[in-house]
Amino acid sequence: MLLLLSACSLDEVSIVEGPHCAPEVLGYVVEALDGDTIKVITASDLGFGGETVVDDTGDDGGVAAGDGDLHVLTVRMLGVDAPEIAHDASEVADCYGVEAENFTRGTLLNRQVLLSFDRTCVDAYDRALAYVFLTNEPGTFDLTGCEAGDCTLPSSTGGAVVLFDDMIIRSGYARVYEEFDNIRLADVLYASQDAAMANNLGLWATCE
Repeated sequence: MLLLLSACSLDEVSIVEGPHCAPEVLGYVVEALDGDTIKVITASDLGFGGETVVDDTGDDGGVAAGDGDLHVLTVRMLGVDAPEIAHDASEVADCYGVEAENFTRGTLLNRQVLLSFDRTCVDAYDRALAYVFLTNEPGTFDLTGCEAGDCTLPSSTGGAVVLFDDMIIRSGYARVYEEFDNIRLADVLYASQDAAMANNLGLWATCE
């Protein structure tokens, strides 16, 4: 929970008004593919970038699978460019790629997140493009139990949220992805990158 103190909260983020390609959705992170790409399970069918994984009938007060299928979205974090990892034995990880992946996995895996969208919802690889807000919901998500029929997703965040896109850049595990520099939170992320560079954190100390 201490990590929540190191990034800006939703109340501190000045959101620029503009077109949003999809409504915000809650879910749980079930996999970290690398530093800037995760898989999120949600009860909301956004109609893009996802696959249906569970159709359950349980209901204990949250957004239950019985209210509709569960979907897994592969999410590319908006504005974040983490160093690449080695995907097989023929590849070599970029400097700080493993550290970035470990940071994302250690911070987000099985945790509740709020996905917020911008002008474009999907990239060329059919991944959802979203800001990832980490909530302070203390519970964790068990995909195995969900697939076995014991599955309920929450209907609220349970409290304040923090922008993980900001957290990973401010902590020096990633850069701003410049091809996303027209997004509504670009100024927030560039300020975080400037702070990481000024403090010689993470990849700025090791890889530059």
